This record gives sequence, structure tokens and C-alpha cells, in this order.
Amino acid sequence: MKAIILAAGKGKRLQPHTNEIPKCLLTIDNETILEHQINHLKSCDIEEVNVVVGFAKDKVEEFLGNYDSLGMKINTIYNPFWETTNSLFSLWAARFQLNSDVVLLNGDDVFELEVMNQILSNKDEICVPYKVKKNYAAEDMKVKIKDGYLSAIGKNLRNASGESVGIRVFRNEGVEILKRSLEKEIRTDNFNLKWYASGIDRILQRGHKIKTLDIKDLYWHDVDYPNDLNNAKINVNKISTKKKKTNLKIV
Repeated sequence: MKAIILAAGKGKRLQPHTNEIPKCLLTIDNETILEHQINHLKSCDIEEVNVVVGFAKDKVEEFLGNYDSLGMKINTIYNPFWETTNSLFSLWAARFQLNSDVVLLNGDDVFELEVMNQILSNKDEICVPYKVKKNYAAEDMKVKIKDGYLSAIGKNLRNASGESVGIRVFRNEGVEILKRSLEKEIRTDNFNLKWYASGIDRILQRGHKIKTLDIKDLYWHDVDYPNDLNNAKINVNKISTKKKKTNLKIV
């Protein structure tokens, strides 16, 4: 299995922290978000990571080039339209990497290792994890669940069952289903404004079943605002990992 990390955006809501660097390079107790993600992926035996870059791409590539504590293959994929597009286009830019089982991460996800372990342990063709919260913000990517399967996903849902965790797995035919959905979504009006969750919604509309996973009390957070960054720093003991020293290869 390989990983794709969508990290092309600027993170305007986190300014001034992201005036010069993207969200994925923000530091949580001497460990960048990107480093934290790669460490967890390595711990789960993921051997290839593809990072979609955009804003401050040179800084991300320089960071990866100087980071030698993991024996993994790392690719960077450039989204040249990062200023005017969202995650749908970033994933579409990486579509040639959708040729085997894949775990997709947003570049601002911070989480404890057990979250990744549980998600990867699920063997369904498509798995969308979620977390139940007391209240949901307008910008949360919400989900509705019925009998353990996804029935709806979107930011404008009412009576949500939970918030979609930004780590999703596609296996076997699920990868091809995702690719076909992306090809359809990229041809729609305002495709540049869409999150790739619109592709998941399209899969639902075509009648495919999508398994869900409740991560319950495990720690996961997406870092959109300064308060989210502070929350991650408070919970650093949950999300940090000991690094294994080998070599990191950029290709």
C-alpha cells in the first residue's frame, strides 16, 4: 500500500503562521505535521509516500531532502494551480499514483498512531473513518451513517452522525471506483472549488457501499486555525512518535 498526502494549500486561516511555510511544515514540539504523518505511515509499514505540493513547494522538498530518519520512497507531485484549486484537483494531479491500494491523508491531519492502525486494519474496498463530536462547526466535513455504511458526506449536512476523519483507504476495485469518480468530478462546474469528498459523494450516488469506522476517543484533529495548532501541541504526547533512523529517498 502507498500513501498520498494532499499538502498543496497555503492555509490562509492559520496566518501569520503560514505566511512563509505551508501547514504541513508547522511544528508541534520539534516535529512538523508532515514528519509526524510520515513517521506513523512508516510504523504501519507503508513504503511509499506521495506528497502533493503547491504553496512553498521548494521548502517542503528541501525539508524532505534533508530528512533522513526513515527508509521510505518519497515522491513530490506539484499542483501548479494550487492558488485557485482545492483538494479535488490536487488528488486528480496525483491520479497516476492511483494504481494500487492507497491511504489518502490531508496535509493538516494530526493523529495518534492507533488511528492509522485501525484504519489500515479495515479490509473493505473503501473505508471512511469518522469521529463523533458534541458540536459540529460549519467547516467540518460531516457524515451520515446508516448500519455502519456511509449514507452522505458534505459540509452542509444536518443531523450529522460525525465528522469525517481526513484519512481514507481505498483497496482493490475501490481504487478504480475512486479514479472514475475523480474523472467525472473534474469535468463539473466549479471543480476547482471542490474538496475530493465530492468524489466520495459521487461514489455514493452511483450506489456503491462505503464502509465507515468510528475512531471513538482516539485523538485526531485537522489543523485549520491557530486554536487547532494549540490543541495539537497540548496533545503532543498522543501524536508524537520515536523516529527510526534509516534513509529517506526523494525521487
